[in-house]
Amino acid sequence: MAAIGAWGELDDQQLLSSFVDVTRSRNDRELAFRELVARYRHRVFAVCFRVLDDHADAEDATQETFVKLARGADGFRGEAKLSTWLYRVAHNVCTDRIRYEARRPSTPVDDVAAVGTEPSVADTSEAHATATVVGAALARLDQRSRQLLLLVAVDGLSYAEAAEAADLPVGTVKSRVSRARVQLGELLADAPDDRQDPPHGAADVPRISRSEPARPGPRGPPEP
Repeated sequence: MAAIGAWGELDDQQLLSSFVDVTRSRNDRELAFRELVARYRHRVFAVCFRVLDDHADAEDATQETFVKLARGADGFRGEAKLSTWLYRVAHNVCTDRIRYEARRPSTPVDDVAAVGTEPSVADTSEAHATATVVGAALARLDQRSRQLLLLVAVDGLSYAEAAEAADLPVGTVKSRVSRARVQLGELLADAPDDRQDPPHGAADVPRISRSEPARPGPRGPPEP
């Protein structure tokens, strides 16, 4: 029986086998499954978010993906990597949610795709301008290319994992991401620079503190 601290040393198949082993204690089985969730939750969420473009929906889809793993764990034969299987399940869960929502009357909601990526108040105006320009350039890519580029470049999925998540051939993913990188670079190169340089000589003008009154200029020698 594996010690609590040793679960992280097991590979995916060993963890899954521990989870489905009914001879183990309930606590051991739960620990094995929790390790799998901790290992893949971030990437599964990334896949769901790129497809659904909504944090709350992505959280729900992530939970549903791991529920499906728990229910179907004893049927997993290891013919593919567990990560690959999870990304495919996550993509299918998201696709089913989109189809379901498409059949329901929709109410417009605010776009929350950029939640968590907007610069904070403390960010400089230059950083804010850069984020705005990059976001606008990404928005001009077609949806599939944008999703694939973000999965690979931001979320760190390999081409094979992104291909499995999007249900596309690896070669297609590579070419789409490559074209998306080129297109994004061209869009950024053509984007106008809205940052305004200070007027000539303005950088040499000293600031006067509100708590410190301006000092008068020299008035000549004092009167005797």
